Amino acid sequence: MNLKVDYAVQESVTTAKDDPDDAFGLAKSGATSKFLSIIFDKKNSLIAFVFFPSAIIAAYCFLVASGQYISETRMIVRTIGVSEQFDSSETREGRSIIGGDSLTQDSYIVANYLKSPQVVRLLDEQIGLRNFFLKDSIDTLSRLGKEASFEQLYRYWLRHVDTYVDGPSGIIIFTVRAFSPEDTVTISTAALASADQMIDKISEKAKRDLVTRGEGDVVKSLEAYRKALDDLRDYQNKTGILDPISSAKMLSTIIAKLTEEKLGLTVALKSLEAAKADDTARGRQLRRSIQALDEQISLRQNSLAGKNSTNAPQLSSSLTEFSRLETRRIVTQALYEATVRNLDTAKSAALKRTTFMAVFSNSQVPEESEYPDRISEWLILTAGLFTLWVTATLVWMSIEDHRV
Repeated sequence: MNLKVDYAVQESVTTAKDDPDDAFGLAKSGATSKFLSIIFDKKNSLIAFVFFPSAIIAAYCFLVASGQYISETRMIVRTIGVSEQFDSSETREGRSIIGGDSLTQDSYIVANYLKSPQVVRLLDEQIGLRNFFLKDSIDTLSRLGKEASFEQLYRYWLRHVDTYVDGPSGIIIFTVRAFSPEDTVTISTAALASADQMIDKISEKAKRDLVTRGEGDVVKSLEAYRKALDDLRDYQNKTGILDPISSAKMLSTIIAKLTEEKLGLTVALKSLEAAKADDTARGRQLRRSIQALDEQISLRQNSLAGKNSTNAPQLSSSLTEFSRLETRRIVTQALYEATVRNLDTAKSAALKRTTFMAVFSNSQVPEESEYPDRISEWLILTAGLFTLWVTATLVWMSIEDHRV
C-alpha cells in the first residue's frame, strides 16, 4: 500500500478530463483532496499527532512539572476503660490483645474525617492550607488557582491526600502529597491534630450523653416514686387506715379473743340453766355480757368484711386499693434505686473510659519526590497517542479503500 492515501485525487482528475465543462469545480476539489492527502500522510500525521505531542509531554514532565513529596502516618484509634475481663485465649472478638478495645468503626470515622470539608476548613483557618498550593515554585498545571473557591480547594485536597483502613487491625494509613518535604509534614501534623481533637470531642460528648441520660432516668423515676408516695399518703389520710393488713390482723385477733370470752360465758350460762338457776342475778348478768360480746363481735366483723351501718370504710374493700398503691410504691422505689445504681455505674464508666488516637509511625520529612513519575507518565501518554494514531489511520484507510 502506498505511503500516501491519494485515491480521492486520482478520481477527481479523471473526472475533470472526462467532463471539460466542470473542470474548474473538480480541479478545485482535487486540489483540496491533494492538500489533505499531504497533510494526512502517514509520516506527517505520525509526527503531528504522536511525536510532537510526545515531545511536549516530555518537556513538561522532565523540565516543568513540580516534584511532589509524600509523607505517611500510621495510627490506630483505641478505647480504654471498658470491661477487660478477657479469657485466657487469644480469640478476643473486637478487642486488642495489647489491652483495651480496638474499634475498627472509629478508625473509619477518623479516615472519613480526614477527607471531609470540615478538616479542610479548619486547616485553611489554622495554617493557611491554600497557601501551600499557591507558591510560585509550583508549575501552572499543578498549582491551585489564586481565586479558587472553597469547593475547588476541597477537591484539590482530595487529590492530594489518601486514607486507608486495614479492616482486621483497624490501622489507619494517612498520606499527604505536597510540593516540598517540609510542607507534607506540616500539613499532615495539623490534620492529625484536628482529627485528635475531633475524637476527643466525640468521646467527651458520648460520656456526657451517658451521664445525662442516667440523670434523666433518675429524675423520672424519682418523680414516679414521689407520686406513688403522695397517692398512698392521700389514701391513708382519706380512710384513716395506715395499714389495712395490720388492721385486719388486729381485728381478727380482737374477734378471736371476744369469741373466746363469749364461749366461756356461754358455758357458764349453760351450767346455770342446767341447775335451774339461770333466772338469778348471775344468770341475767351472763346473758347481758354475752349479748354485749355478740354486739362487739358483729361490729368488728362488719368493719372487717360485712355490712357497716355507719358508712365507715371497710378493710376488705380498702385492702384492694391499698395493695395497688403499695405495690406501685414498691415498684417505683425499686426502679428509682435501680436508676441511681445505673447512674453511679455510668459516672464511673465515663470517668474510666477514654477514646484516643495513637500514632505509632510518625510522618518523616521525605528526601525524594515520588510524583510525578516522569518516565512512566511520558511512556504511558506516548503509547496512548500512538494507539489512537494507529486506530485513526486504520479507520481512514478502510474508508478510502471503500471509496475506490
